[in-house]
Amino acid sequence: MGDILRERVLEKSYKDLLKYRWIVFACIASIYFFVYFYRVAPAAMSQGLLQEWHLQGSALGTMSSLYFLLYAAAQIPAGIAADTIGPKKSIILSAVVMAIGSVLSYIAPTFTVLSIGRAVIGLGAGLTLVPLYKILRYWFKEREIATMIGFSGAIGSLGSVLASAPLVAAILLVGWRNTFLYVAIIVLGLAALNIKFVEDSPEKKGFPPIEQHQADSTEKLSTRTMILQGVSMWFKNPIFPLLAVIMMICYGSLMGLQGLWAGPFLSDVYGMSDSTVGNWLLIMGVGMMLGQVAGGVISDKLFKAKRRLSIFVGCALMVLIWALLVIVPKSGQHLGILKLLFFALPVADSIATVPVMALVAESSPKETYGTIFGISNMFPFLGGSIFQRVMGIILDKSGPVVENGTKIFPLSGYLATFVFCTLTLFIATLLALFIKEPSSAKANTSVLSL
Repeated sequence: MGDILRERVLEKSYKDLLKYRWIVFACIASIYFFVYFYRVAPAAMSQGLLQEWHLQGSALGTMSSLYFLLYAAAQIPAGIAADTIGPKKSIILSAVVMAIGSVLSYIAPTFTVLSIGRAVIGLGAGLTLVPLYKILRYWFKEREIATMIGFSGAIGSLGSVLASAPLVAAILLVGWRNTFLYVAIIVLGLAALNIKFVEDSPEKKGFPPIEQHQADSTEKLSTRTMILQGVSMWFKNPIFPLLAVIMMICYGSLMGLQGLWAGPFLSDVYGMSDSTVGNWLLIMGVGMMLGQVAGGVISDKLFKAKRRLSIFVGCALMVLIWALLVIVPKSGQHLGILKLLFFALPVADSIATVPVMALVAESSPKETYGTIFGISNMFPFLGGSIFQRVMGIILDKSGPVVENGTKIFPLSGYLATFVFCTLTLFIATLLALFIKEPSSAKANTSVLSL
């Protein structure tokens, strides 16, 4: 009788866990929402910044790229923090640091201070993703991980949607400085919700583990051992550097456009107003949001967890889209085709990069996952920093003109940046052919438990 009662209590506790984990997910994903918002916000602000500060393209690219540079630099510390002080504290810290950077941007008296604020935001944002994924690994089943990565990315992508037409409207209403202040207040409020509702694992909330083998694992590694083992595993396993370079090229090229140069391109080449540019950025944000969900489902269901195939297809699609971006503006085709390409580019990126993240998770032991993923996750943001900066340099060399105090870049300059992206994506596609998946990788073939 006692055994039956204990089983019923355990069953009820497990059902409560399946419900409560969505509260945990909502809290941590809300922070990630603003990671994406801050990431692509300069595209909506770029014309105003160019006018107010009379910037070179390379200067604007450098300022925007500081987010990615500091984000990348934060990845190894984020992984170490997730493995040591715990992912909950890491996520809360990330929110606080982002809010500080946002306040710095609000008060910035000079472009230098604005750039420092951008860097601080990038540092805080860089502390978010690794602990978020680590929490997912303890609150969700292994076969659900790729799908949850996709869901996380979709919620983050909603932040890029907010940073498009709605951000343009907010800037027109209250100004870009006040927008930074209001967002900082919201982020701090979300940090408070994480303090109240989130824990590193179900056991710390009094629930049973999501999977029994998690409870059966009794080996505890020291902090130093976890870090050294994680770093050693990353360099010894060739799949990690290979995947890192692919992520660097795919995501870096996307952020070069969506994160910064899409706004000036549409304004300079097509004469679009700020509100119209915001609507086009909204298209890219929606594409990223849908792509994040589709990337997980395509990898798990359509390709039956064959990660290499999904990564190759995503990279090949990006080559095609970038090549069409070279052709379509030059040929004078209808803007409808260009809209379709703007939507398709982040979708293709997600098809490539979501399975990359899943493959990193499947190839990493839980104990050292934070460190391994932290190292890997440096590279897409190094890519963002590199691509934004290089595209700015290419534009500066394309013969821009100054009209009403604003620098206007020619179509030929933008086409040269698109050619650069096409060539680099071709390299990523070739690299995808050399991926060897671990035999222990588990297919995510069941429906996510709700």
